[in-house]
Amino acid sequence: MRRAYAAGMKTSTGNSSKTFISPKTFLVSQFIRFAIYCVSLSALLLLVAPSREVARGAEPVKVAMTADRWQITGEGEFQQYKGMEALSLKKGAAMLNGLTFRNGTIEFDVVPLQMGAGIGFRWRDKDTYEYIYLRPSADCVAAGACIQYAPTTQGVLLSDLFPQYQSAATLHDGDWNHVKMVVSGQRMNVYVNGVKTPTLKIGRLEGDTMEGALTLQAPGYFANLTVVPDAVEGLASEPEKDPTTDDRRLVRNWQVAPASELAADKEPGFSDMPDSSAAWQSITAERGGLVDITRLYGMPLPRPRRSITWLKTTIKSDKNQSIKTAIGWSREVWLFVNGKPIYADKNLYQPPTARKAPDGRCSLENGSFSLPLNAGNNEIAVAIANNFYGWALILRLDDVKGVQLARK
Repeated sequence: MRRAYAAGMKTSTGNSSKTFISPKTFLVSQFIRFAIYCVSLSALLLLVAPSREVARGAEPVKVAMTADRWQITGEGEFQQYKGMEALSLKKGAAMLNGLTFRNGTIEFDVVPLQMGAGIGFRWRDKDTYEYIYLRPSADCVAAGACIQYAPTTQGVLLSDLFPQYQSAATLHDGDWNHVKMVVSGQRMNVYVNGVKTPTLKIGRLEGDTMEGALTLQAPGYFANLTVVPDAVEGLASEPEKDPTTDDRRLVRNWQVAPASELAADKEPGFSDMPDSSAAWQSITAERGGLVDITRLYGMPLPRPRRSITWLKTTIKSDKNQSIKTAIGWSREVWLFVNGKPIYADKNLYQPPTARKAPDGRCSLENGSFSLPLNAGNNEIAVAIANNFYGWALILRLDDVKGVQLARK
């Protein structure tokens, strides 16, 4: 035991002698060494602490509604409105100078004047950003559409493709409304007018960018913007699981042809489908089985000109049979099986009477038909035309017994 205490110790007279220290002195020295180690380890852990630790100490960034903080593209001015220093936007948008937003909490007050007043975030450019906006109307609560989230991709607002991302809210018509957004990775919770539970929950942000600028969007008045970087209130950053992941009935894998123009008085026939020499490419459905053509082509032609593309896939059946099939689309669709026309319909936004449920959005509620299949391989070809925002297709068989859908 004493040899351990004396390890490495020498006397002033040479190596042949050893100086022994007491157990008490040895324990004190060891305690000091351990304390130094703990302090060093704590400092290291602070350096590599996760973002939620930083968030607890994050300071709010309060943004003044003054000309030095905002770049207006459109019609807007800074003024007093209903007791607040406000930015009045009649047209266009205003971009916040000097701040890049990724995750955190955003709060602001807004008086929406018409449908569309809201905020763009993670703005990479005018064609790529996330967006929430208020849709005030006398019946917005009953319609469940007072507030909506939609991404802009390829310069197209995809509001028509995500009907699940809207909600009712108690909006003050002609007065201030307080909006709080908590953004974490691929999730977001939105609270309107001080409610304790989220007014709108987004389990999977659908945009194409993870960071960028903040923009306010007309028409409306805006005040009291505050940003707290990285303050996410414990909201997970990973997206919620797609509830349709294991749904084998969805037709997910397709080939898509280049887009072209469809004349206003034209109805496409099967003979109009591009042949194999065209630049067909693979396209796979997103969450919910949504085949989002907009992510590839945007809106190729200005409104009201019609763009058209073709999708095709193969379904193998072990016998001759007909299967009830649900279909969702935006805006016009023509479906062919083995070259024969089977289904055609329109889901237009204007006039309102031309909208399929729900409210002209792309959904499996849009329509259904009986899909005739021969024993063996069957070619399914779909022409999709669009002249208004996003375009997409969803196709789901009611039963896939004895059926094999195309794989990647």
